[in-house]
Amino acid sequence: MKRLLFVLAALALVLAGCHSIPQSGPVNATRPPSSAGSNVGLYPTGPAQGASPEEIVRGFLTASAAGVSEDFQVARQYLSPRAAAGWVPLSQVRIYSDSRIPAITRTETGAVQVNLDSQATLDADGRYLPSPPATAISTEFSLAKNSEGEWRIVNLEDGLLVSSTLFSQQYSRAPLYFLSSDSRYLVADLRWLPRASLATSLTKELLAGPSPWLEKSVRTALPATTKLGDGGIITDNGTAQVSLSPEALTVDLYTRRLIQAQVSATLQSVPGIKRVEVTVNGAPLDVGEVSDMEDYPYSGRNLLLEVGGVPSWYSEGASYPLSMAAVPPQLSDLALGYDAKPLAIGLSEARRIVTLPNDGSDSVVLYESAKELIAPSVDRFGWVWSGPADGSGPLIALTRGGKLSKIEASWLDSPTISSIHISREGNRAVVVWHDKSTAHIAVAGIRRDETGRPTKIDNPIDIGGDFEAVADLAWIDATTLVVLGRVPGASDQGMYTVPIGGPITTLPAEVAGAVSLTAGEGKDSIVVATDEGVILERSGGAWQTLITGAADPALAG
Repeated sequence: MKRLLFVLAALALVLAGCHSIPQSGPVNATRPPSSAGSNVGLYPTGPAQGASPEEIVRGFLTASAAGVSEDFQVARQYLSPRAAAGWVPLSQVRIYSDSRIPAITRTETGAVQVNLDSQATLDADGRYLPSPPATAISTEFSLAKNSEGEWRIVNLEDGLLVSSTLFSQQYSRAPLYFLSSDSRYLVADLRWLPRASLATSLTKELLAGPSPWLEKSVRTALPATTKLGDGGIITDNGTAQVSLSPEALTVDLYTRRLIQAQVSATLQSVPGIKRVEVTVNGAPLDVGEVSDMEDYPYSGRNLLLEVGGVPSWYSEGASYPLSMAAVPPQLSDLALGYDAKPLAIGLSEARRIVTLPNDGSDSVVLYESAKELIAPSVDRFGWVWSGPADGSGPLIALTRGGKLSKIEASWLDSPTISSIHISREGNRAVVVWHDKSTAHIAVAGIRRDETGRPTKIDNPIDIGGDFEAVADLAWIDATTLVVLGRVPGASDQGMYTVPIGGPITTLPAEVAGAVSLTAGEGKDSIVVATDEGVILERSGGAWQTLITGAADPALAG
């Protein structure tokens, strides 16, 4: 009886949503990723005798949505033998919104049609692609009676239809880890994979390589033909033994250490795995002493801001004006580098990138444009990024020493660019650009030469399809942004967390009159400026005032 009640509760939940690589260099330390949540068991039932075509389709939707943990055996009972053999359930997962009951109707040909509000699509490799606003899913199921006179589905599209609620319960958000262009840091490639087989799926995806948008910007230490070995993955008392094919033995010691770092970091998102041992032919891969690598190289709490129009450092409730010969006119859009004595810069009259010294010297013009520039962003290599806000010229990157690199990015030849934000490890760029009615948030890989000079931004993917306007954004961890913007239907802007491939969520406790933000590491590092000159910092889900009469707060990046 308890099991029956759980089955009914699980099916009710479903129906509520469905109705129906270098040879030398350092290996640095890191923090392990947070673990995924526990799985939720769902137990669908097979088709009832005498069920109508609509009931068969409803039952199939329920069984297929809940079938990840049992390889869709029950769901296939709703299909004809030929359809069951040909159906590929995990070729894509179409995620639909719980906000509206799905419509199930009959067509003129007798097929059953299902119409839903689309939220996102998950491809066969676990990449989450958000749907543009007002996107609909419409799919048909053709049915016929079998030899016993029972309706069965004989024709359907590959893939699954899953409500957003069930998706969050059955799939885990987990990053694959590849290597930065200089192999010093890890670069996260976020995927969503079934919790029932998470460790194995993650390892196979890691061996398959990075997402297309990222593959020219990152490296992997794993030889291209490496496969999961015959031993698979065995987890015992918190240690995962990962068997790889013999190709892993064909590389030198340094590269094997990088292999260990990639595999370990990737599998640490699996609940219960605390340690990873890579093996080949049953023997541990010889790597010696290995330190985990960092995926979010950020340190320090240098906060730069304008107080009364003067660039200043902020520390422990007080501001300290920078010592400079003269403040550049109409200073705005401050930015900060990563060094112990970081490069401080800003825009003067919206057209010049200027240095902000603290040694009594004059400000230096690093770059001057005939047109307004987007707010600068500084990467960990010391390159300052900017470009014309109207899209009339290329993005540029420059150093304080005067080196200039024009960035190839053909997809940005005409859009109006609002801002660019370089990831902490330096191999991904988030670009905000506009068309007539929509603000687009796109992420793309950055290509660099052997010196670290950026040369190209590859074709992007869109990660912020829900925004009508974006005022500002910042990185808060290796896979997540915080965005100050407005979504369709909202009268005011709010703050949202936006994964690099995942559902957008609202950040509670909005700040009235917020105009810009910056962030360091984590949600509690977010600093916001208001239109009344108040600077606030998020702390424990609430906001506390740091200083008044100030503007343009900037943390490193």
